[in-house]
Amino acid sequence: MTGFDTIAAAATPPATGAVAIIRISGPAAISIADRIFRPVSGGKLSDRPPRQVVFGKVVKPDGAVLDECLAFYFRAPNSYTGEDSVEIQCHGGVLLVSRILRLCFEQGARAAQAGEFTRRALLNGKMTLPQAEAVADLIHAETAEGVQNAAAQLTGPLAKELESMNETLLAQAAHFTAYIDYTEEGVEPPDLTESQKSLYEISERLLALSDSFSTGRLFTEGVPCVLLGRPNAGKSSLLNVLTNTDRAIVTDIAGTTRDTLEATANVGGVLLRLVDTAGLRESDDPIERIGVARAKEAARRAGLILALFDGSRPPSEEDKAVLSEAGQSGAPVIYLLNKADLPQNPAMAALLQDKSPLSISTVTGEGIQALAERIQTLFGTGRLRPDGSIITNRRQAEALRRAGLHAKAAADALHAGITPDVAWIDVESACRALGEVTGRSVSEDILNEVFSRFCVGK
Repeated sequence: MTGFDTIAAAATPPATGAVAIIRISGPAAISIADRIFRPVSGGKLSDRPPRQVVFGKVVKPDGAVLDECLAFYFRAPNSYTGEDSVEIQCHGGVLLVSRILRLCFEQGARAAQAGEFTRRALLNGKMTLPQAEAVADLIHAETAEGVQNAAAQLTGPLAKELESMNETLLAQAAHFTAYIDYTEEGVEPPDLTESQKSLYEISERLLALSDSFSTGRLFTEGVPCVLLGRPNAGKSSLLNVLTNTDRAIVTDIAGTTRDTLEATANVGGVLLRLVDTAGLRESDDPIERIGVARAKEAARRAGLILALFDGSRPPSEEDKAVLSEAGQSGAPVIYLLNKADLPQNPAMAALLQDKSPLSISTVTGEGIQALAERIQTLFGTGRLRPDGSIITNRRQAEALRRAGLHAKAAADALHAGITPDVAWIDVESACRALGEVTGRSVSEDILNEVFSRFCVGK
């Protein structure tokens, strides 16, 4: 087991609640707990068997009681981190948690950094790097599908598949090396036909996994979705409906929204990063003009545009500007005829007749389900099986693509009749790239990147 000092942190958010959890991990974790926790039945916490929940009191060195709480401990290596660990479950007061942590620090622990408990679990062999990253994905998941996929990755089937491919590549590299360096000692030449076949198969699978990120990112990074329309078309109302909040101010006054406003919503299984924008129109107001410029800039960065039109009013030059801006964005566009609860203007319907518009009402909710289904169809989330086989991590996707391309380059070299010593270079590069995912060849920089996404206490 790796030798670390002892760390402590709150594993629950810094807010008032019924219960808070304090974690301590490291060689002095149990002895610290014995000094600050007194079981009501007498003795020390460590006198009880591991994993047994004990009722007692947290006390200061002078005997002053801070709280009545529960505590239990784990002996290394049978813990989350692989170290001696303690959990104290106290009342959820922010000040109380702070005082108990300060007591832990006074007894020799230090404050844990973000993700340090899971980092220790990785370094102590309690989990693989893909599983550690799945923990972060599980924490940050904002869709049910994202939770399901991260939970499936946490159980390890993807890690096992990647490890199997890594072993195959290492075997290829070892055989190539032995044949090149020790030909005179009778090392059998590699079966280049079989090696070529194996490398092509691995390359195809690695590239397919990398490509799955284009779908997996829908669960984690989401899609920048810009709401575009003239003033009072209903953009802010739609944002409130999709997020089920009153996030945006809605009035009958044109130009209420003067800047971009962002929120997230799960629509059709797709995480949308919604951006409500200022209504597109000419204005003498310098602030509103800035808002319109920002709306146009947001449209150019969008992954999806919801273009809204007031179906109860005749088209205007502003509506035509919305059509033009949406068409020039390069992003998929869903056209919406809002205010379906009011009498519809035939001229507006005619303007959009070749755009397959959806009729919606942000007042009655009409058409919102149809909008979700169209988004689901557009991004294909209805066909997804979030079973852990979808890559949701950009870093992993990039490393897998490099590994796949190197494996393909090696196979292409063998196919072209180039000697194995040339192919070996790409096989070795494929191993290194794949090792960035499996954890075999992970640098400190990569670890820092991975755990920067974690919260303190996990």
